[in-house]
Amino acid sequence: MSFDVYLQCVAGDPPGISRAAIRALFPIVEESSERDYWSVRYDRANSCKIQVTPAKTNNGLVTSLGVNRPCGERRFWEAVLEILKMGPVILYWPGGGPLVGRESVAAEFPQEIAESLGRPEWVSSAQEIMDAIRES
Repeated sequence: MSFDVYLQCVAGDPPGISRAAIRALFPIVEESSERDYWSVRYDRANSCKIQVTPAKTNNGLVTSLGVNRPCGERRFWEAVLEILKMGPVILYWPGGGPLVGRESVAAEFPQEIAESLGRPEWVSSAQEIMDAIRES
């Protein structure tokens, strides 16, 4: 895919989700990665780069991820869904989203974000995420 997608934590005290939990979801190529810039590879045809933004007060928490040219590998989108389920996290991309992985996040979605990105749609499968992106 020739665009970027973004995952952002939209609430919490402190805001953020576990860096270690997110990192464990992806096949990271260590020799091509840095602390906050991960190279992910499933196979020769499916790879991407993930920019990590740590929480300002705790490097163990991540407040957002930017995925450059997300791959079409289903396991990648399953990992994205798992991140969405971790907390008050949204997924969006140019012209699309936001998507959430918990109904409670959709119900308590911050009004100021809804005004700029729209009301979130709750997804419960990787296929729903992939379909939403294709349809936008």
